[in-house]
Amino acid sequence: MKKRDEKTPDYLMGFRRALFRGAGFTGEALDRPLVGVVNSWGEISPATKHIQALTQAAKEGVRKAGGTPVEFVLSGLCDGTCGGAPGANIFNMAWRDISVAYIETVAEANQFDAMVFLPVCDEVAPAHLMAAARLNIPAILICGGTMLPVQVGDKEVWAGDATAAFADLKSGKISEDRYRKIEELCCSGAGACGVMGTGNTMQVFAEAIGMTLPGNGTIAGVDPGLERMAFQSGSQVMELWKRNIRPRDIMTRGAFENAVRVILTLGGSTCAIFHTIALAREAEIPLDLSLFEEMSRTTPAIGNVQPSGDYPVKGLDEAGGIPAVMKELAPLLHLEVSTVTGKTLRENIDGAAVRNREVIFPLQQPLHAEGGISVLRGSLAPQSAVVKHVAVLPEMKIHEGPARVFDSEDAAGAAILADKIAPGDIVVVRYAGPKGGPGMPCLYGSLWLLKAKGLESRVALVTDGRLSGTIRGAAIGHVSPEAAEGGPIGLVKDGDQIRIDIPGRSLDLCLPPEELERRRQKWVPPQPRIKKGFMALYSKIVSSAHEGAYLKV
Repeated sequence: MKKRDEKTPDYLMGFRRALFRGAGFTGEALDRPLVGVVNSWGEISPATKHIQALTQAAKEGVRKAGGTPVEFVLSGLCDGTCGGAPGANIFNMAWRDISVAYIETVAEANQFDAMVFLPVCDEVAPAHLMAAARLNIPAILICGGTMLPVQVGDKEVWAGDATAAFADLKSGKISEDRYRKIEELCCSGAGACGVMGTGNTMQVFAEAIGMTLPGNGTIAGVDPGLERMAFQSGSQVMELWKRNIRPRDIMTRGAFENAVRVILTLGGSTCAIFHTIALAREAEIPLDLSLFEEMSRTTPAIGNVQPSGDYPVKGLDEAGGIPAVMKELAPLLHLEVSTVTGKTLRENIDGAAVRNREVIFPLQQPLHAEGGISVLRGSLAPQSAVVKHVAVLPEMKIHEGPARVFDSEDAAGAAILADKIAPGDIVVVRYAGPKGGPGMPCLYGSLWLLKAKGLESRVALVTDGRLSGTIRGAAIGHVSPEAAEGGPIGLVKDGDQIRIDIPGRSLDLCLPPEELERRRQKWVPPQPRIKKGFMALYSKIVSSAHEGAYLKV
């Protein structure tokens, strides 16, 4: 395969080479294929603290196989560290699309021949997948693995336990010293938070769709094997370049269907839905919410993984990881799809085996009869809403109760802490969608607070925002149309009855149509929360969550 810069006019090539030489590259290095290496390291995210070492290993693999790695850094955000001060958590979804454009810009401007991506955490893996699909030059992902839980006293904890511990502190259940110990130790770093939240969900998705080496989706961030895998991935991208195997050759319709089934069978994050739809758009694959509806009905849940199950992602890895899951799902999968190994999925999983049946259940004796995510519709969500139903306790799967309405999660969280939410209530958090947030901020604190208050099994939450994949409870998100676009969720008043029927796939505001229409006539669009800067532009050009929350450019 020819290098891309061979099309550069000869009178400009010398100038290009001179500038690269000034950056430290030799003439011999510039004669080789240039491989862009996207390093997501940054001190702003604990998940990335090992990415520097993985990047160096990947670069060595590229060199060993005859390429020249060219590293650039695009620090990944962490939903948690961005969830503090008001306004901080609106940027993560925007970061995804900004990152895709940035990677596209750097790769095209420098005429890279291939790409190695090193993502870790929530929006980073989907951003790198989207960039790979948009560029469509030979590429491979090396995901940063999963974070290990930590033992604090007699309890195993992870980063998500910090918020619940704070609620326990405020209610007098634990001491200040105990809280500080949990805060200090619960986040071990190096990898995505160790449950099947959005970070691990999308890393699993990357493996399942065929864009990583087998085993990469669930390996621990501190596992020495991950560094070896990074080296192998750097070497393998050169094989992809030689054979001209491109991301869209791998991310086909069949591969998307495989990856969606894997996410559904493991009880993955609902955020995977809009990331998948946005990625399919970049890969030029027609795909919408109906795929999740259809496949959820026909994909049994076989993964007993937290937060909806009993084991952390570490346990899933020890049970055989994604190769074992896909081997179990084989009758439902497209086995002849291509992968970055250069082999088919059938070949990749041929030797896989389940090592722990308490973690990966048999397909014929599943944990749940259906996949983990349900799509709901009704008078409160005419287009759609989504729920991770395997994380909902049985007593809340059909529930009717009075609405407690809040226009921000901060207000909802304050009400929960002040014991103003009663059993049976349905907390409604609105103006949190792609346009209204803006940026579709991630709601997680309110659900953790409900759990800490003992209301997890007695209170539901409904929002047009997105929900952390780390939570457990009756949490319904992505309500579309969103409040800022005049959706019915913007018309709800305190005390209105809302009916949730997850088995029946419905979400309804129990009001006569004429009352809804009367309120709609009186509804006035709120003033934009952000009036300048990128988020002001974002709110004008972002699509709905129903469509993937992508930038319409």
